[in-house]
Amino acid sequence: HIILKKGHWSDWIKLNFKIDIFKSVNGICRFYLKNVYPELELYCSAINFDPRKPAFTISYPRNFARELSRDIGLYHTQGMPYDTWALNEGRIDEDIFLEQANSILKEREAILRKELKRFKGGLFFFYFGYPDIIQHMFWHYQDQQSHTYDATKAAIYGNVILQCYQKMDEILGWVMKNIDSSTALIVLSDHGFNSFHRTVHVNSWLRANGFLFLKDDNLRNGGEFFKDVDWSRTKAYALGFGGIYINQRGREGEGIVSSGNEKEQLKKEISDELYQWRDSAEQRLIVKRVYTSEEIFNGPCINDAPDLFIGFNEGYRASWQTALGAVPESVIEDNLKPWSGDHLFDPSVVPGIFLVNQKLNIDKVNIVDIKSVILQLLGIQSYL
Repeated sequence: HIILKKGHWSDWIKLNFKIDIFKSVNGICRFYLKNVYPELELYCSAINFDPRKPAFTISYPRNFARELSRDIGLYHTQGMPYDTWALNEGRIDEDIFLEQANSILKEREAILRKELKRFKGGLFFFYFGYPDIIQHMFWHYQDQQSHTYDATKAAIYGNVILQCYQKMDEILGWVMKNIDSSTALIVLSDHGFNSFHRTVHVNSWLRANGFLFLKDDNLRNGGEFFKDVDWSRTKAYALGFGGIYINQRGREGEGIVSSGNEKEQLKKEISDELYQWRDSAEQRLIVKRVYTSEEIFNGPCINDAPDLFIGFNEGYRASWQTALGAVPESVIEDNLKPWSGDHLFDPSVVPGIFLVNQKLNIDKVNIVDIKSVILQLLGIQSYL
């Protein structure tokens, strides 16, 4: 039995799911009691693998996850454990979300302190997702132009992002006190943040401009994963947060565009029109830059990469529907979700940071060069 007070999170609850007579899977979750009267409102977090006995290997060495739970207690094992969509959909409020987010931060900090204290030498890497998530969900409270800005709530939550960075500074300060002067310390973020005001349906734009067709021209919208797309007429489609693929013969299952000149001409046509794409409601250009696959991708799998990639201007981002291959009726809409800050814009709009406490022999740092930088700091000659 669990005794839970209104307005409180439970401790971790162990769950067991029977798969068959011989097998079962263990999970853990937490409950939050929102209300008892007039209706019972009980929120259940996402179910995490129990680190003491996970269904799959979630750490290396294999026993590390279990040993960690023994030393710091049970903890979130999801890759992205923050319940952002519960806040997006109004299942929980900002206070509940912050309680959960701060509990995750405490878990991460406990792991950091434990592992750094026993670290003897070599490379130590640690990741905090806390600043990313806090900015995603609380950006609108410091942005008066946001469609979800609320002055009353901004008075309460307007400093949450600042407080987040203050917490991270405290953690960084502890790290600096617990390493010696010869230890190289890097603080790295692969991106910055900006306002996400308008959500853009790229497949709908492709349809409006004659590059994508639905099986029935009278359909108002197309379902996820291209359910209603007519591939016999479609020349291009979007998937993910900015990638556009040419429906290429021999690559796509029902491709109609030949590689070579036909494909290159189509890419140029789409690119030229994207540069002219203007938001009539705000009188702004939506696209800052369009990249070809050759400009930003390399390696043996480049043929599977998007043929074009959109670098959006600040304020505009590919929609959640675009990411899943849907074709909504509208082309662009106001973003009305708490997820109001983002980084899925052109890189020039949201540059990351690279701070290091030692002088390096490099002119300009690029995220893809971080391996070479680390090898240099370790005194190892890079083979790149």
